[in-house]
Amino acid sequence: MRLKIARTAGLAAAVAGITAAAAVAGITFFGAGGVGDPYYPKMGNTGYDVQSYDVDLRYQSSGKVKSTTTIDAVADTDDGAPPPGLPLAGFNLDFRGPEVTELTVNGVDADFSRNGQELDIEAPSVIPDGTPFETVVRYKGKPKQVKNPDGSKDGWTKTGDGAVALGEPQQTPSWIPVNDHPTDKATWHFRFVTPRDLMSISNGELVLSEVEGRRRTMEWDQPDPMASYLALAAIGEFRIDEGEASGIPYVGAVDRDLGKAALNQLREKTAVAHEFLATVAGPYPFTSTGGIADPSALGFAMETQNRSYYPNPPNQQLVIHEVAHQWFGDSVSVDRWKEIWLNEGFATYMEWLYEEETGGETVADRFVRIYNANGPSAPTWDPPPADPGGPANLFSWSVYDRGALALQVLRAEIGDDDFFEVLETWAQDNEGGNVSTEDLYALIEEVTGEEEPDAFDDWLYEDGKPSCPACRDASSSQARQSSSSHSTYRRGPSA
Repeated sequence: MRLKIARTAGLAAAVAGITAAAAVAGITFFGAGGVGDPYYPKMGNTGYDVQSYDVDLRYQSSGKVKSTTTIDAVADTDDGAPPPGLPLAGFNLDFRGPEVTELTVNGVDADFSRNGQELDIEAPSVIPDGTPFETVVRYKGKPKQVKNPDGSKDGWTKTGDGAVALGEPQQTPSWIPVNDHPTDKATWHFRFVTPRDLMSISNGELVLSEVEGRRRTMEWDQPDPMASYLALAAIGEFRIDEGEASGIPYVGAVDRDLGKAALNQLREKTAVAHEFLATVAGPYPFTSTGGIADPSALGFAMETQNRSYYPNPPNQQLVIHEVAHQWFGDSVSVDRWKEIWLNEGFATYMEWLYEEETGGETVADRFVRIYNANGPSAPTWDPPPADPGGPANLFSWSVYDRGALALQVLRAEIGDDDFFEVLETWAQDNEGGNVSTEDLYALIEEVTGEEEPDAFDDWLYEDGKPSCPACRDASSSQARQSSSSHSTYRRGPSA
């Protein structure tokens, strides 16, 4: 044992010596524009870890924006270059927004250039590995939407009375310069200044709302680490509701045209969702909750952290789905985007389980109905949920439905006691972290004491309609039934 420690210490000393010599010789590291996500190779950046974002955005009724984003980060070059620990000479941010008017690093003007979504920044002086540094980016203009590989468009979007910005998976850079990957979570502060007749809704707690002259200022503080794609901006004429939902601090908002009844119903449905989901996934992982109903051209709901976005007053099933994402997706986040079934399959299953627990169709009966109602060429089956094949398929029906069906297969294989232990342990032990399907397999083996179930594996990865010997043949009435009811949270062009 002493020999092993001595060798390890000797290696560490050697690496430190090489790193110091490299620094003296002027060898430095420039962060890469991409963290290695196979679906989005340019997404995210290396060389640093973001600690916090402070977004100050001034919005005019014309749609023009003037914004200052302050990013506090720590240089981290250990994973970026041999030898590890080199000084950071430059780095990238993901940004697709308007013209940058000023950029500083540690208060000093920095040279920068733009190449597609990459904002390449040269540090005025090298930043030693492990050292905190501050970057300030200012821009002005009109942010625009971003086109996705599946043909859909979102990001900063004009509405009838303002704007809304949703960012899954790659649209937050349309209005904020960020390290745009779920593996680099940070705390956030948002300050919006708008015309006084408009309000601005975002993530976290509402810490300031005041009107001075013709302008309204609203500030939101997000103390829980959040992935950049979950950042929310909704600017418009809203009714605001502050209070509690299931004992959790709550802020809700609905478009004024929807009326006060919609505001009250949103809180009630959110409380119901929390009460149910806590029995399955354990304690809520964040400090506040809420929701926002804001009709827009986007036409889909999204699990923006703390406060989900709905394009219209939602039904209870949709609220269950989006609030479920606060555990499965927002707190427990994917390590790579190809793993998105861990978000969507789990949230869809929570919908089905809620119906079962409240006296409706059981998940087992739903499984048989969906299986028999969808032939081999139905979109329910392909691509396989744990291997969707590329970013254009990220929000395919099968990622939702077949992902949830796979969980029911797992439940049948390992039994209810182990299945529900897996669900709660997954949500609680991975709180605030990033996960993969392999991590889920490891947990299943830990809970059950057995290797991964064969049928579950087939339902995640096998091409085409999986076999189901226990399912009866489709009847003509079943064939006419629809298997899906969640078009409001698909982001594809047909949504």
